[in-house]
Amino acid sequence: MVRRRLCMFVVCAAMLLSACSGGEDETSGTATLPLPSAPDTLLPVPNDTQPPDVTDSLPPDALFGGDLCTALTEDDFRGVSIDGRGAGRVTDTAALSADSCQYLLQVGSREYEVVVQVQSPGDFLNPGVTDEVVDELDGPGLAARGVTHATADGEEYEVIVKVENGFFSVTAPDQTSALALAVKAEPRATP
Repeated sequence: MVRRRLCMFVVCAAMLLSACSGGEDETSGTATLPLPSAPDTLLPVPNDTQPPDVTDSLPPDALFGGDLCTALTEDDFRGVSIDGRGAGRVTDTAALSADSCQYLLQVGSREYEVVVQVQSPGDFLNPGVTDEVVDELDGPGLAARGVTHATADGEEYEVIVKVENGFFSVTAPDQTSALALAVKAEPRATP
């Protein structure tokens, strides 16, 4: 009986060992990772490394063709007296944002700033803040309004012009130069 149990034990052990062995398919000890899953979209995902082209999405009737720094030219400033001191010479032009451009001017020994900016219908209707007086102006565009703003250095005057394709403003040191520059910029605003 002991013999019989011993034989049974040996047979069971052999069956267990043969069942646990993986046959001839042994691993080298390294694991393989599954492939990454596809993105959660049916659309192809482009690998775009180029900077965006902002002119791609400009509507055909964008003010000043989408570049506000083309609103005024060097000749425009030569023909306008800035703050009653004389014609200005452009020393620098810089886009402050996608919807505004700054012109730095030298007039004699003083430096001035003129800003051209895209405006909204709401800005046109309410150009002043609190107690600022709004002027209805004749001249540029379909309609124009102006307002004097207090600054740390004194005052500046902003003319907001309505044209067929939107609204823009010219801010200059005084009313006369702001209005004159708005008149010069207005034809370039529409395509």
